[in-house]
Amino acid sequence: MAEPALTFAGLCAIVSAAAVIIGFVTLIMFFVTGEPWGTMNDIASIVIALSVLPVLVQLYLMSRVPAPLASFYLFLLGIMAMLLVTAFQTLLVARLVTFTQTAIIVPLAFGLFGAVLMFYSYVGWTAEVQPRGLAALGFAAGAGYLLTIAGFLAGGQNHPLTVLGGLAAVICYPPWAFLLGLLLLSGGLGADFGRP
Repeated sequence: MAEPALTFAGLCAIVSAAAVIIGFVTLIMFFVTGEPWGTMNDIASIVIALSVLPVLVQLYLMSRVPAPLASFYLFLLGIMAMLLVTAFQTLLVARLVTFTQTAIIVPLAFGLFGAVLMFYSYVGWTAEVQPRGLAALGFAAGAGYLLTIAGFLAGGQNHPLTVLGGLAAVICYPPWAFLLGLLLLSGGLGADFGRP
């Protein structure tokens, strides 16, 4: 049986996987029919950001021995990025800011999260603190988020990199988060994974 912290992080990982799928579906519905799907997409973004926080804690704990300084600073960066998403999307849902006021900061924050996920996945692979298949999937998901913001900054939401990155994130993140969640819930993955 997993420790309570691992159980909580595992459940949060699975919630984040579901929220990414819901966010993708509501985004498509928003483009097709308009509101209330846009607001539902914004709420899904808040759920993603909040549910990722305990996951980042576990990723940091797994990576702090092989990469102590980098893993700590990137942990702080990931937490800050997800708190920014939560704050700005909450203000947007409450109609206290406009979409235009969130249009750069929220994608940028998800892009930073993608970079953090790539780092933890790379450490997971090279230091063998995660199963390699999980690390590869996490790296691809992180790269998708990073590509999305690169495309967004280069040409907006219709830029090819934005579309390609978004698809990569939507395809790779949910199975990664779901598998990570199952491993954490089973106690088969944690800070001591792969260590003698």
